[in-house]
Amino acid sequence: MSKNKSFVVSPEEGETFTIGALKIVSRVIGAQSGDAIELYDLIMGKFTIDYHVHHTMDETLCVIDGEVEFTVAGEKFLRKAGSVAHVPRGIYHGFTNLGPGSARVLVLFNPAGNQSDYFRILEKLAAAPTPDAAAIKALQLQFDQELVPLT
Repeated sequence: MSKNKSFVVSPEEGETFTIGALKIVSRVIGAQSGDAIELYDLIMGKFTIDYHVHHTMDETLCVIDGEVEFTVAGEKFLRKAGSVAHVPRGIYHGFTNLGPGSARVLVLFNPAGNQSDYFRILEKLAAAPTPDAAAIKALQLQFDQELVPLT
């Protein structure tokens, strides 16, 4: 029998993180799903999620509103609302809202990787007058967010 409890959350619920023109709202965190998944709602102004790779998590992204340019394994895809990108662990990827309007993306991590902890710490580091690049890089590695150059 599962130890997980069912739950329903409203749009106003969930921890919120703001990093520049990116607002992240946690919808399901690992502790709520027995570490099976995490789900986040990203509301993006003109913003880029840098090219990166996860070694322990798969990532599925669903464009809810606007238009997003995905870069997956070096190939670019411009996709509108209703589009889905599934990126298995080990595949390099990133995505951008080119603007001028906002975009909204639901991001599912499987299995959970405590990304809410990552976002919480990153929010504080990014808010510094001069963000500490070495601390951000160490944080990214700690939470399976290895940045890689886009070649």
